[in-house]
Amino acid sequence: MGNSDELDTFDLDLLDLISSDLNTTNQYLVFEGSNCEIYAINISKVIEVLVYKKLEMVKNGNGHNLIRATAKIRDEIATIMSFDEWFGNDVLGEEEYEFVILAGFGGQNLAIMVKDVDYIVHMNSEDMKDNSINNPKTNFVAKIKLNGKDRLCTVFDCDKLLLDVFEENYKLNSVENILCKDSFNTKKLVLFADDSRFIRKMVQSLFEKMNLNSKVFENGKELLDELKLIDPDDIGLIVTDLEMPIMDGRTLIKEIKELEIYDDINIVVHTNMSNFIIESSLIELGVREVISKIDIEKLTMGINKYFKP
Repeated sequence: MGNSDELDTFDLDLLDLISSDLNTTNQYLVFEGSNCEIYAINISKVIEVLVYKKLEMVKNGNGHNLIRATAKIRDEIATIMSFDEWFGNDVLGEEEYEFVILAGFGGQNLAIMVKDVDYIVHMNSEDMKDNSINNPKTNFVAKIKLNGKDRLCTVFDCDKLLLDVFEENYKLNSVENILCKDSFNTKKLVLFADDSRFIRKMVQSLFEKMNLNSKVFENGKELLDELKLIDPDDIGLIVTDLEMPIMDGRTLIKEIKELEIYDDINIVVHTNMSNFIIESSLIELGVREVISKIDIEKLTMGINKYFKP
């Protein structure tokens, strides 16, 4: 974007897109890092884009560079963190950071300080390539068209970001602190898809604590391919993320719902893409419940409620 005077028009475009496009799963807000590489966050997680220097804030003076300040935004208190510091890029002088992206992750708001914001682009799940093995703070990379040029764009792992910034809070809501009153005694499976390795590991630990057999997948296509090899009577529950490469969660759900033999299997969505439009459309598709990441206690309750032993 490069000019904060353009922000008012940008805000209107962004707000209009978020409120009108039911399939926000494939829409991403692109921004620049200090290394001039580009990164993206799904617009369903974006509440607002603000000019950094205009914020009313209290700077962090304890030497913790990841968390830069605490700001008052729309009468709410929000943590401002440095994306470049977290991702491992060179950190620029404060005057070189133009914007903060106020993002909402299932009830947890976070202001992400970035060098510049470019625009909103469309990315197809099938064009995304998993990059988490190369960099654990990324989910995938995709080739996009930006200002008439082909660019490689990194979609970072928002779940990992939340865990790193709010580490102490999530320790209190960890699998270790969840009390499982009843242990399932069944051979039925839970099928679970999520592209974040951190979430896969965490949720799989929960399944083990609940004495549930599970199969875990990195995207919707892997889950769907395996589903077709399993007797429907052997499946107790499907839990899926939305934002995944190859096949996203919404497409997965639609594919399952088109096959009548799976009508009796409950589907729960576990996501930090949580605005009311997305939730309403998922319920209309037949999803039982949309549960925010990373609320392990609520996920435990959802599993207990919808798993069919």
